[in-house]
Amino acid sequence: MLIKERSSELKIIVKSIDALNITEQLWLLEHIAHQIRIKNELASMAQDPQIQAELSQINMS
Repeated sequence: MLIKERSSELKIIVKSIDALNITEQLWLLEHIAHQIRIKNELASMAQDPQIQAELSQINMS
């Protein structure tokens, strides 16, 4: 999808990122990647049968 097809909020974000220097862009990219990894790990944990069993035990207490 081309940027002109995206929402105005995304266009503002893209312009803001373009205004950052390379160091800031790299930091932002690493930060986003870190957030994605955390969310992925939490999603994996939520699907783990052992963790689901532990949560069930906690909820019964």
